[in-house]
Amino acid sequence: IILWGVRINESPDDDAFYKRTNEMAHALDPSRPTGGVRNIKKSHLYEDVYTYNDFVHDGKKHGVDKKSRVTSDMDKPYLVSEYNGHMFPTKAFDWEEKRAEHAMRHVRVLDAVAAERDICGSFGWCMFDYNTHKDFGSGDRICYHGVTDMFRNAKLAAAPYAAARKEIFLEISSSMDIGEHPGCNRGETYIFTNADSVKMYKNDRFIKEYFAKDTPYKHMVHGPLVIDDYIGDALDEEEDLSPDTRKLLKDAFNTVARTGVSNIPPSVALTAARCVALHGLKPQHGIDLYTKYIGDWGGESTVYKFEAYKDGKLVKTVIKEPMHSLHLNATADHTLLKEGSTYDCALIRIRMEDENGNTLSFCNDPIQIKATGDIELIGPELVALQGGMYGAYVKTIGKEGAGTLTISAEGAEPATIAFITREV
Repeated sequence: IILWGVRINESPDDDAFYKRTNEMAHALDPSRPTGGVRNIKKSHLYEDVYTYNDFVHDGKKHGVDKKSRVTSDMDKPYLVSEYNGHMFPTKAFDWEEKRAEHAMRHVRVLDAVAAERDICGSFGWCMFDYNTHKDFGSGDRICYHGVTDMFRNAKLAAAPYAAARKEIFLEISSSMDIGEHPGCNRGETYIFTNADSVKMYKNDRFIKEYFAKDTPYKHMVHGPLVIDDYIGDALDEEEDLSPDTRKLLKDAFNTVARTGVSNIPPSVALTAARCVALHGLKPQHGIDLYTKYIGDWGGESTVYKFEAYKDGKLVKTVIKEPMHSLHLNATADHTLLKEGSTYDCALIRIRMEDENGNTLSFCNDPIQIKATGDIELIGPELVALQGGMYGAYVKTIGKEGAGTLTISAEGAEPATIAFITREV
């Protein structure tokens, strides 16, 4: 606990009442400051910290308001108590570009807050999805505001936070399947990592090495990297074109891969005209080359490999390729269950992955969960994956011994977790 909230959430000012709650908090705990969650600017301030829910970022506006525009006392600290949340609710099974935008909204706010030296920090709304009332959830009365689902399985939006940890982290914002994007245009693809650099390969051909310092989000400790090259030296090595033509085509193709054919920047249109007029490139030849090096249409399956390096050593690898087989991954937060004055309970996180450990976000297949031995399953045995993920809980039943949880699905080998139960 770093601060006591002494105001009713997002309530109007009530001077007499909030003077008393502030005084009571200090009397009960003189060691910690007070605040109170607001959704109004320039509010009366009796607490130690001005705490405010800043939902200004809508994908285009700046990530956060300046302190001077919000607080009524510049001499007291200012803390952003909520951001994002209902501005962009995102499900684990939403389409890829929405999940990526969800992650990047968190990135933009984190970077903007870090750039403001007089903002103490910020709390994202929120860690996990949750059940709610009819007025605030989706049609299933669930708030999909979390960076994880209800079982704490990470969505993509958890990636910028995971990259801030010490444990080596590497995640790509895309499955690299062009059919997931309108017009088969890749759009922006991001690398989330805390490594020093990441090497990208396409069908075992080295494309580019991305370095941590190259992130456009300079205020974050580990800002995401933007993939801007899908060609590397392939045009130089395989096409009988002049060096100038190859460079022009490479720049143009990589730009179109991100912006789309229908949104070609004027600079790319000019490049195309130069290639035709000055370098003798036929339009159909240019289209064929784009299809070959960017479109990946009709050819063999494309395999992308990303290698993360720390202190010159390879520390993590991520491979993106068309799925060949299903793999159930189930992990428990602890497997030694101790029953004392009440039962003990363990959380199991379940994911359906491909052979490379990538979550299959569109796998909503049914799975069966069965507990045997001296443990009991909480909840139904037959459920459906959501966004390729689910979860379960098991509990002790008042006996010392052992138990096994088995998760099974058609097309995948069952996953089993062994538990030991002890009375304390």
